Amino acid sequence: MSAYEREVEEDQGQADEEIILAQDAMPIWVRKAPPWIMSGVIHAGLILIFTQITFAEYSHGPKDILIAAREKKEQDYDPTLKRAFTKTPKIEFERQVEHPIIMLEEEVEITKDIPKGTDLNNLSNKNLDGQSVVDAFGVGGGAAGAYGQRWGRGSFTHEGGSAGTERAVLAGLQWLVRHQDEDGRWNSDDFNENCSKSKCGDAGFAYWDGGVTGLALLAFLGAGHTHRHGKFRQTVRKGLNWLKKNQKQGGALDGAFGYVEDEPGRPKEEWIYNHAICTMAICEAYAVSRDFTLKKHAQRAVDFCLRAQNPNFGWRYGVRSGDNDTSVTGWMVLALKAAKTAELNVPKTAFMGARSWFDRATSQSGVTGYRAPDGSSSYLPMQQGKFEAVPCMTAVAVLCRIFTGQKKSDEVIKKGERELMKYLPSWPKDSTKPVNMYYWYYGTYAMFQLGGRSWREWNKAMKPALLPTQRQGGDEDGSWDAVGEWGIAGGRVYSTAINVLTLEIYYRYERAQK
Repeated sequence: MSAYEREVEEDQGQADEEIILAQDAMPIWVRKAPPWIMSGVIHAGLILIFTQITFAEYSHGPKDILIAAREKKEQDYDPTLKRAFTKTPKIEFERQVEHPIIMLEEEVEITKDIPKGTDLNNLSNKNLDGQSVVDAFGVGGGAAGAYGQRWGRGSFTHEGGSAGTERAVLAGLQWLVRHQDEDGRWNSDDFNENCSKSKCGDAGFAYWDGGVTGLALLAFLGAGHTHRHGKFRQTVRKGLNWLKKNQKQGGALDGAFGYVEDEPGRPKEEWIYNHAICTMAICEAYAVSRDFTLKKHAQRAVDFCLRAQNPNFGWRYGVRSGDNDTSVTGWMVLALKAAKTAELNVPKTAFMGARSWFDRATSQSGVTGYRAPDGSSSYLPMQQGKFEAVPCMTAVAVLCRIFTGQKKSDEVIKKGERELMKYLPSWPKDSTKPVNMYYWYYGTYAMFQLGGRSWREWNKAMKPALLPTQRQGGDEDGSWDAVGEWGIAGGRVYSTAINVLTLEIYYRYERAQK
């Protein structure tokens, strides 16, 4: 026998031993079973595996495609595109859907105290067809009740918006995202620390962090972004968490937001603005999301508003100070309107008291003043004489009268409308004297509610005042310079947030019916 044949025989012997060992390792029922049974078991297993694979492809494949087709495709923001008020790049905007798509990739905290049968997607379960003052604040009812929402409600083009206004809103929101502090607030004076390259500039006063945080949150909410839905939900969640964490608990200040002191034990008088705007933000967030983790914070904030109100009148600084002013009262009315929309506990007397103050502060000509019916407005001493006088408090009063259920046809509102039309928004290239973003915000919302020819003329002036002046390029891209009368106080965060809110006018609130 040759060496090759001996090597083959040895290999065959080794293979036979391995087969015997493998057979010995098998269970006895396998070794004793007839070959035809084993063959049947193997073929049945193969058929089962093939069936599972086929079923998985059939059931999951189309579903995955369907989910992908339903997901919101956000328009990418291109800072090089022109944000003009006439000719703008053609943008493909998807058709708005009735209900928001739930973002499956994030966890949503649901509390245990949600009543059975409550749908978190519903803004209200109340019949809001009534036209009384009590019913005038609900979603879709009476006096401009509904928040327009971007979820199938309202069209920005129908009421005078454009692709340019939408790009400006998106650019402003993205600037706010980039300049939010890690703890969730927007820092009025130190937001420049979040700049990636050069500093944006235009820092405000340090004690307005609460107010500008509230305004920034309102800007996101107005565009349909909550802490549960939308592209910027993480930004909104961080901001709301900061509010909840910094709300006062216990004592005379229970429920208060944004409390600051000039020195220990001496509160800064104007801090009440912080509270009013933050209350408006958290109530609006609860109204549109129905997240019950926000409800107790919102109601406590509302309760503080009510404790601070002067009996049968409005608000000013402090708690029931006896003084009233139209500016603080205006923000409080907007906060309580958001609370009423959220179906929180707000008595009718709170709105009637505010209207009583507006009546006292309004002259026979329909002009409303800051603390008296003389047409004057509040101002910072260092800004005196630097800006043109505008009927800012008249704009506040007209809007708040409508939001408290007063008919748009009332003569005092028509007089106010005529006064506002004398001072249309204007931001000329060679001057900032006419710039008053605070007036433009209230005036825009008031004129939208009034509608008709006045609204069309106002809107025609408002867009060229805001769109070409929004910064493009660099770290400032999407923001507005804080050159208005109140820019020195709120800074670039204030000017950007309030101008975004103004440009959301086309869908933020529904128009009052009467």
